[in-house]
Amino acid sequence: MSTNAKTLAIVGYADRLRARPGDTLNFMVSSEHPRYKVEIVRLIHGDQNKAGPGFKSETLEADAGTYEGRVQAFHHGSCIVVPNAPALRRLSSFTIQLWVFATTSEKKERALVVQGSDRKGSQYALSIGRDGKLTLRIRDAAGKTDEIRAEKSIAPFNWYFIAASYSHRSSRATLVQRVIQPDPRNELDSTVQKALKTGTLGANESDLCMAAVLQKDGSKRKCFNGKLDGVKVFSRVLSSAELEALDTASWTKTPGLVGAWDFAHDTQSSTVKDLSKNRLHGQALNFPTRAVTGHNWTGDVHDFRQAPREYNAIHFHDDDQGHAGWKVDFQYRVPPGLKSGVYAARLYAGSDEDYVPFFVIPPRGRPSAKIAFLVPTFSYMAYGNEETLVTAGTGKKLGVASGTRYPRQPQDVYIVTNRLMSVYDHHSDDSGVCYVSSLRPILNMRPKYNMPGLWEGKGAPHQFNADLHLVDWLEQKGFEYDVVTDEDLHHEGEAVIAQYNLVMTGSHPEYWSGRMLDAMQTYLNGGGRLMYMGGNGFYWVTQVNPEDPHNFEVRRWGGTGTWNAKPGEFHLSTTGEMGGLWRNRNRTPNKMLGVGFTAQGFDSNRPYTREKDSFDPRMAFIFKGIGAREVIGGFPSLVQNAGAAGFEIDRLDFSLGTPANTLLLASAKGFSNSYQHVLEENTMSDDKQGGQFNELVRADIVYVPYPKGGAVFSVGSIAWYASLSYNRYDNNVSRLTENVVSRFASDRPLP
Repeated sequence: MSTNAKTLAIVGYADRLRARPGDTLNFMVSSEHPRYKVEIVRLIHGDQNKAGPGFKSETLEADAGTYEGRVQAFHHGSCIVVPNAPALRRLSSFTIQLWVFATTSEKKERALVVQGSDRKGSQYALSIGRDGKLTLRIRDAAGKTDEIRAEKSIAPFNWYFIAASYSHRSSRATLVQRVIQPDPRNELDSTVQKALKTGTLGANESDLCMAAVLQKDGSKRKCFNGKLDGVKVFSRVLSSAELEALDTASWTKTPGLVGAWDFAHDTQSSTVKDLSKNRLHGQALNFPTRAVTGHNWTGDVHDFRQAPREYNAIHFHDDDQGHAGWKVDFQYRVPPGLKSGVYAARLYAGSDEDYVPFFVIPPRGRPSAKIAFLVPTFSYMAYGNEETLVTAGTGKKLGVASGTRYPRQPQDVYIVTNRLMSVYDHHSDDSGVCYVSSLRPILNMRPKYNMPGLWEGKGAPHQFNADLHLVDWLEQKGFEYDVVTDEDLHHEGEAVIAQYNLVMTGSHPEYWSGRMLDAMQTYLNGGGRLMYMGGNGFYWVTQVNPEDPHNFEVRRWGGTGTWNAKPGEFHLSTTGEMGGLWRNRNRTPNKMLGVGFTAQGFDSNRPYTREKDSFDPRMAFIFKGIGAREVIGGFPSLVQNAGAAGFEIDRLDFSLGTPANTLLLASAKGFSNSYQHVLEENTMSDDKQGGQFNELVRADIVYVPYPKGGAVFSVGSIAWYASLSYNRYDNNVSRLTENVVSRFASDRPLP
């Protein structure tokens, strides 16, 4: 990290991303300043690039309040907490049995199963010690402490059968660790016994905790990285024969069963059920990864719902993070009648500031315009707090990190310092982050923020800040519009867009749920009109946890991305459906949009040239005022220097489902070798996948007629919106966009 880079001294988030007039939003703030002020603004243009119109906002409430500042902390690390109960409180002798799969080899203690404080009272703690050896530590009612340690270290990426027992009568402790896939020389197994200098445990008033030690303030110590499978606790010392039987269903009849926690079912829930008669249900904190393969996964079944015994595991990480859980600092009631749009609470003290965006959507069933801007909040969540440039070496792989000082923006410094992470990032054990919460600061979803890796490391707007290019253009051209979000489309379906003549996407609507796809298909089949104004859209299968609407999930595999889910872990824990790309579930974006993702690159963009279909008389309204040989978007851009086609681009392809009646209007070609053809279409490694060699590396503008007067107009480029404001909005990208918006939004039938 750069040592002289400034971080944020004031940061906040809201309890939801969207609200209707009359709704009240709660805001949570962490401030190093003793006092800070708030104003409410409408955001219009967030890009500070001097080549564009600059930052634009409209103040609604210049003095929305002054508040006392306080620093609010993040508590990383996942674990399971089982509240104390009589069956746990009265344990004197016990056996703990589980399977363990460590994914790191840190020289620090890592908790497996712990009950009791580190400082006082009775305690038993099964953990992996600093030397990597299994350890059972006992502190009895009199305060005497002793421990037993295994002879062999736990080797990462191996499944171990683990059993630890203690008898209060004999004070004898036993540790058994046995690798599941036997080492031919038996070098990883260990069985030890020891008479400890301790006696009866006595009443234990603490909760039982798995994979970490939970502190009173919510922080966690001794976090474990890896999987735990089939944790069970018995109130007596089990015999060798009984231990051998624990891998079968017979454990349910083993006398003395205190708790047996089921990790395989209700994977969408934070509740972890205990199958014993004691019903000692636990709570999973901070989104540990569910629906993962266990010690006995055969590889024959890949859907956890079909073979739950093979998925009785949870993957814990020391940097897992769920909802931030900060306390509310102030509220804002959206005024009745407030115009739908993009708003923010601006938090400021001295020269320090933060913007907390929220989207005001129209009253239910009462649109105020014929145009809806569909804000891609699912994609904002997926990219939220991305830091792959430093955590995974992704920037280096993409060739964008050389000479780039990262982090250099205050938002990035805060993201990295507090390990906030996105679903593009890797955990400390190098596994992919598959869950993300909207209840935390999302610091790259801000005006004035640039994505560091764009334009060869110089940085440029992406996602939220790039989509404000459209908001500014709509305002400049005088188009009336409403704002609706991905979440509205997911939860409310087609009804939320049904009354609009035109729906416009953001610049990068990459993450979609099945409900959203169904709703948009219904809208188009009913005569709706869609302007797909981005690139790499409708790509990854994305879901919202049905029991927690602030928890989003992605399982990457089979596509172009920064990590892949492990074999057997492609299904979403929140719904059970197959993750990965929609194209692998027979829903290529080409089928709906006419185009689909074909390449990405991080240097300059390219302009479009008109194709034969653009001269079809039916398309004359699109090209009104544009010459037959006129290059479209061949001028400076606010994203990657110049050109309207770039960053991530899409192409027409009939073999991938592009409708047969699709018209190819224009194409951008001649990209550099920074632009590489997508991985999902490569079957062999070679050096001919760049823009200078592969003809599939191109961006296409298409028109797709739909029934009942509906249509889709697609530009196949993330960078399109970044060209709208050039030359004070007087350019052919702006002109072409205005032509389509005017006709699609009107009540006039399409040709």
